[in-house]
Amino acid sequence: MANTQTFTGDGTTTAFIFNFSFFGVNDIHASINNIEVNSANFTVTPNASPDDADIQYTGGTVTFTTAPASGTTIKIWRAVELTRHIDYQPTLQPQSYQLNQDLNQCMEILKEQSETLINTLGLATIPNVAELLTELSAIRARLDTFLTDDDLTPLNTTVSGHTLSINTLNGYDYVVQSQTPTAENNYTWYRKYKSGWIEQGGISTDSDITFPLEFSNTNYTVSCTPVMINSSVGTISTCYGSKTVSSIAVQIRWNGSGTSGERCWVAYGY
Repeated sequence: MANTQTFTGDGTTTAFIFNFSFFGVNDIHASINNIEVNSANFTVTPNASPDDADIQYTGGTVTFTTAPASGTTIKIWRAVELTRHIDYQPTLQPQSYQLNQDLNQCMEILKEQSETLINTLGLATIPNVAELLTELSAIRARLDTFLTDDDLTPLNTTVSGHTLSINTLNGYDYVVQSQTPTAENNYTWYRKYKSGWIEQGGISTDSDITFPLEFSNTNYTVSCTPVMINSSVGTISTCYGSKTVSSIAVQIRWNGSGTSGERCWVAYGY
């Protein structure tokens, strides 16, 4: 990285001079033997720069509270902080150098993020689309070492006239449709999965419950309980009838007698 410098500790030196530009002291980070040092354990002293510089500071000095041990590797680098350094006032005319510094800060942040992404994907040395696709194929091969062939199905993708055969995860079920309970939907909810499996439920005051989603068959499971009958509940039983793919009749019985009132229900199946 262009905005990084490395040094070797000697056990006595605490101050290390770097020469890359930065916008604020919080942009500067340091590590010793690849372990980042807490900012409370070092200070950053910027070099003096003219007010109209394109970037606020053109270098500086990192001074550690304790000298790094002899033979240790010290790295100092820049990661531009996502913050504002200039506060424009409605009654003052913006200065051109302030606008330049603001825009340059945005550009440097974008460049750092782009560099991080490219390095993370291992694409730093790829000059064109054809070689990019080759590298993506290599990445896919590395992923194949973690996934079995049964987990993958081929997918052809075309980029700038080049076709790349990649794989997508298969064999995993996931939610494709859902609803949360609200007053508008009579406090019903559901989750429908890619496989067709449905989970749904709600609260009803009617013995005839209509499902928000239809099942594909009547081989589903349903369970229903009363919200409350009274403070001295006896034996509770639930009777089901008129089972269809879209509805079911449910009666809650207390001590052998039918009851009315709210009941919670859930149903599962395909």
